[in-house]
Amino acid sequence: MTDIEFFTAALELPSPWYISKLYFTKGEKGKQLHIHFSHARRVKFEYESEKYPVYDHQERSWRHLNFFQYDCYLHASVPRVKTKQGKVKLIEVQWSKLGSSFSLLFEQDVLNLSKSNMSASAIGRRLGIGAKRVFRIIRRHVSHALATEELEDVKELSVDETSTKKGHNYITVLSDREERKVVGIAVGKNKEAFAHALIDMEVRGADRNKVKTVTMDMLRSYKSAVDEFIPQAQIVFDRFHIVKKLNEAVNEIRKIEVRQYKELRSSKYLWLKNNSNLSEEQRKKVNYLSETFPNIGTAYRLKELFRNVMNDAYYDHKLKPIKQWMKQAWESVLEPIQRFVKMLKKHWYGVKSYIKN
Repeated sequence: MTDIEFFTAALELPSPWYISKLYFTKGEKGKQLHIHFSHARRVKFEYESEKYPVYDHQERSWRHLNFFQYDCYLHASVPRVKTKQGKVKLIEVQWSKLGSSFSLLFEQDVLNLSKSNMSASAIGRRLGIGAKRVFRIIRRHVSHALATEELEDVKELSVDETSTKKGHNYITVLSDREERKVVGIAVGKNKEAFAHALIDMEVRGADRNKVKTVTMDMLRSYKSAVDEFIPQAQIVFDRFHIVKKLNEAVNEIRKIEVRQYKELRSSKYLWLKNNSNLSEEQRKKVNYLSETFPNIGTAYRLKELFRNVMNDAYYDHKLKPIKQWMKQAWESVLEPIQRFVKMLKKHWYGVKSYIKN
């Protein structure tokens, strides 16, 4: 059996493709194997369910799985066809997706390594590609899976925004809280983005009228979107965003205090961590600073008390403890804490829904 016959059998090339030549070259990291594909003459190729004769060719190359210790590359003159509309289009080859510079088997290797909890940088080092290219492969397959996956009815929806790049490039993400998976995505973080993400969810088979609750932060545009597009759904403000607002109030008090008291410098994360997560030494330091500087001490005590109230509410669903906490917090006369209490009162419908649910 010749080398070409061996690789033709190993690669299981679909008709009408065959290996025309193969050879080794010396690359920066050692030898590289190059395999060239050609197709039979006078063959018609399919594009969007129609078969066309070859119009011309475009040279393409793909990184393939390693052959022993050698990097392997596939090469082919890929046919382009002229459609009935007069447009010249590149056909899709069976071993790779359009626009990709990797073979399907190479991309599957990336996905398998990712499933084993290997980081993108570690996968890149192992396969000899950059971490960004690893992310692009994973992102493309995840996007395809999301776009083609059929959805059951979504009853517990959550919405949040996330930044796609450095700066203010946001996308709105809808998730099924029960199934723990993304069900809709749209560019932006306003009412229109919510509406488009909702359409994305419905295109995949879910019914917006079946949504019972929507968990969100306190962004006004999302509340407006729920009121307009899924008015039957109950708004729930999730604990993460509520606690985040209180932490911001505590940190604001620390910033005010640190201008006067040097001892409070470099103590930011002591006040933001849960007391149960502090070491014995950190706990002693917090206790000392709390007694020495009563404003930040009071703010920290209220933060910890709020955490306990929310923990208890998870099990007993009672509103009275949080109302008592709000009364205590208001009486602290600390302006950032009082603003937080006002925010809770303003958004009470969503806070109450969280505790009741």
